[in-house]
Amino acid sequence: MNTILKYSSILFAMLMTFSYANAQDNTVDQLKKNINKVSGGIEKIKSLEPISFQYNNNNDKELSKHLPSGERFSFSETSVSASFPSLIKTNSYLVPSGKNANKVTKVNEIEKEELIPVLVAAIKEQQDQIEVLKQEIEALKNQQQKTD
Repeated sequence: MNTILKYSSILFAMLMTFSYANAQDNTVDQLKKNINKVSGGIEKIKSLEPISFQYNNNNDKELSKHLPSGERFSFSETSVSASFPSLIKTNSYLVPSGKNANKVTKVNEIEKEELIPVLVAAIKEQQDQIEVLKQEIEALKNQQQKTD
């Protein structure tokens, strides 16, 4: 019995090693294509219209169970659709609409997390502009000291 258990353990270990050796190890970059740097971040961000709002929970009591309450922050859908149409996603909710009946209600929502790389690109662009302005200020200071 001990011999069977010993060989079973060895066989299991060999199978696990073989499975692991044949496992495909993809990096995140190997799974992506058409990779491009984000540019024009400042202009894209300037086109967004930040808003605060509350969902109108009086409109549909059943739908309101699926939507967060209280003050929310986002961007106007119009401003997002102009620069970032792929960030608008439609979520569907199945809500009761009467006795033994349901309806599908669709709500557009903005995937704000996807804006983070654009925000970082805009910050980097601004930082580059700040560095240029610092150099110009320093040059003007040096020029003024020479004339004094």
